[in-house]
Amino acid sequence: MISLGNLTEGASRALSALVKTQRGIDQSMERLSSGARVNSAADDAAGMAIASRMQAHIMGIQQGIENGLDGINLIQTADAALDSLVKLNQRIRELYVQQMNGTQGVAEQAILQSEIDQLRVTLTDLARQSEFNAQPLFMTDREAPFIVGADTTDLISVSLPRLVDTIETPVSFKNGDFEVDVPDSNSITGWDIVERVIIFGTDSIAGHVTPSDPVAKGTDQNTPSNAGNMVVTTSSAQASVGSQSVRLTSSGITTSGGFDTVRGPALISQDQVTFKVGDSLSFDWRAQGGGDAYDVYAYLLNVSTGETVEMLNDTGAAAGATTNWQSETLTVSKPGTYRFVFVGGTFDASGGKAAGAQLFVDNIVATSTETTFDFALATDSLASVDQAIDTLLSHRAGFGATINRIFHAVDSLTMTSVNLEASKSVIEDADYAAETARLAASSIIHQAASNTLKNTTEASMRVLAELIEATDQR
Repeated sequence: MISLGNLTEGASRALSALVKTQRGIDQSMERLSSGARVNSAADDAAGMAIASRMQAHIMGIQQGIENGLDGINLIQTADAALDSLVKLNQRIRELYVQQMNGTQGVAEQAILQSEIDQLRVTLTDLARQSEFNAQPLFMTDREAPFIVGADTTDLISVSLPRLVDTIETPVSFKNGDFEVDVPDSNSITGWDIVERVIIFGTDSIAGHVTPSDPVAKGTDQNTPSNAGNMVVTTSSAQASVGSQSVRLTSSGITTSGGFDTVRGPALISQDQVTFKVGDSLSFDWRAQGGGDAYDVYAYLLNVSTGETVEMLNDTGAAAGATTNWQSETLTVSKPGTYRFVFVGGTFDASGGKAAGAQLFVDNIVATSTETTFDFALATDSLASVDQAIDTLLSHRAGFGATINRIFHAVDSLTMTSVNLEASKSVIEDADYAAETARLAASSIIHQAASNTLKNTTEASMRVLAELIEATDQR
């Protein structure tokens, strides 16, 4: 006799089998479609962890291989540069041998020396311009480390020699203390002089328009009715350092209106000083009213752009006002090549139209350096050239040995990577034959379980129908 309980138990078993086989089918389909045996931690937790660690190591090895190949490229670039340097030294040696031959006259020796000098300059230029990835190769002694492996401890280094001497030479500023010329000279060594009225923002000095600077006091900087006299001379009457300064004098001026400002004369340096950011300059100055108050101004003039940098801007408050000697210091914030410009001037502080004043300047100092380069190995004699060639060849031998080390390391890493990939494949990759067989088996079982569940369900329905009919007959 078939009971409903038996049918229910059979249906549950069929349903459980159906769920399990469906899970197996889904897993096999996922593996076959992805090609991976481990698609989630549930597939193989330990295997996933092992494979992930292997993958991290493989990626490290692959990057190590790339690092090694990049290192080889760097060393080969440096080696090519040294090869050129050796050839240049060989030519210099040849010229020295030729120059010392007794058949050479003075003129011929001079010609040969000229070529030697040019080749020595070429040595410096080639060594200085040798770069890899925008990084100089021979400006300093340094170790270039290459991580040829999966870890940062897997280092192979190459020694890059310093082949260039960097020479910092202080900038010389001509006659900044005004001691060269005799007292009261109106010709000042190293300086140009402008002895006329100067309208700022309109007139030009040293080929560039003067700065647009509004006057500190008064109505305007007008052209005077009488320009009077404007003179620039050395002065032994005033000095902050040594025995002399330079004096910019305006006198006998009649302004156009009361409280006008008149500017002039001017002193411009002939030296052009190339400043870097952070360089500094300083000078001493003193102003003295004459016909009326003083108005003084000084600036740096960028000879390339015409831009100006204010160094001094001061106006006397009253006629006859006088300052003590004082220093001005400026730190350069914008690099460029500059000239110094000092402009005297006067302010009609009383409004009576008579004006005139003096500006004294002394002790102008420019703190800057000029950078030059020289080949670090001596090449001024036959013996020194031989030594230079030996040194360069020694460096080349070191480069070759390091390249071979990296090649061997790269070969070993390549084989390690291949083997690790194979091991990881065993853990991660799907076995298509096994998965196909497993899918077929699961499909058969799934079909059988589906049929069993269907039959059990139909039987349960019949039993249920019979029970209902029997109940109705009672």
